[in-house]
Amino acid sequence: FLTEEEDRKRSRIQNYVNQLIFVNKKIEILIDKLLSNSQVPPIIILQADEGPYPPGRSTDWEQMSKAELRQKMKILNAYYLPNADKDVLYPSITPVNSFRLIFNLYFGTDFELLPDESYVHPDDHHPYKFFNVTDKLRQNNKED
Repeated sequence: FLTEEEDRKRSRIQNYVNQLIFVNKKIEILIDKLLSNSQVPPIIILQADEGPYPPGRSTDWEQMSKAELRQKMKILNAYYLPNADKDVLYPSITPVNSFRLIFNLYFGTDFELLPDESYVHPDDHHPYKFFNVTDKLRQNNKED
């Protein structure tokens, strides 16, 4: 446990790495328990809703560079799908299709996959006014 003062003395990166080490240990224990204690192989999804905010930036998402948007939109999206073909997942899958794909694969449903798109809100004052940034994220890696 760190005091607020100790936390402020550490860099953002140092705090992130320390949090990552802690969470990784907890997740590893959890997954080991799920795998060893399940009579039926479990479906496991580890998924974040968003990546880190770019350091030192406000949340004016309309002004964010491609690199800043990519940092924010990259998420942890890990799956353990027992007995599934490795090709069932695809590189551009987004959370909107995670459960549709899994339900179709394991439970015999026929959910149509939705477009894998990414949206952000312009700023903190307009949290429900979204705009699509998919094309900007998929452009080549050259900066603006």
